[in-house]
Amino acid sequence: MIICMIRHGQTDWNINTLLQGRTDIPLNVFGKEQARAVGRHLAERDPDWDFILSSPLSRAIKTAEMIAEEIGYDKEIIIVPEATERNFGSLEGSPLNDAMYDLLEKGHPEVETKEALFARAKSTLSKIIEKYRGKKVLLVSHAQFIKAALVAVDPNFDFRLSLKNSSLNYLEVKDGKIEIKDFNIIAQIKSKAD
Repeated sequence: MIICMIRHGQTDWNINTLLQGRTDIPLNVFGKEQARAVGRHLAERDPDWDFILSSPLSRAIKTAEMIAEEIGYDKEIIIVPEATERNFGSLEGSPLNDAMYDLLEKGHPEVETKEALFARAKSTLSKIIEKYRGKKVLLVSHAQFIKAALVAVDPNFDFRLSLKNSSLNYLEVKDGKIEIKDFNIIAQIKSKAD
């Protein structure tokens, strides 16, 4: 079984380095180009996917739809509510800088704890593996959720690693074991003239 977790394309809040969380910010023009680039990358290298899953937030759904179009996927995109981004409460919209990272590390009463995020990601990953056993699955989600899922697979994975917009992150499930095959792969964006 292969699971490819893809971070949604860029939003204006990403450009301005704002804490996005569950605030439903849409893709910007470049984010749409990124989503199409991921779709073209997959269409050229690995076009056959059994299922496409998505977080319920519009930036993830739109990314999933654009990828589906590029690879010729004609089935329904399945919404997985548990694959949504980390809840940052009233901190959403705040600048994401070192001071904010430190605050999030220490904990804030309105923010979903790292432990809760890790548990949610691990549980969601287990459910996906059980439900889609032996299949190839794309899951479009968010940086914090994807990194938490990578930590669930490998506790030594660096959660503070910057996960790029529209990056592809591969897991392989084989003989009951899950391993990270590759992460933070970026598809090249080609201009229309290419």
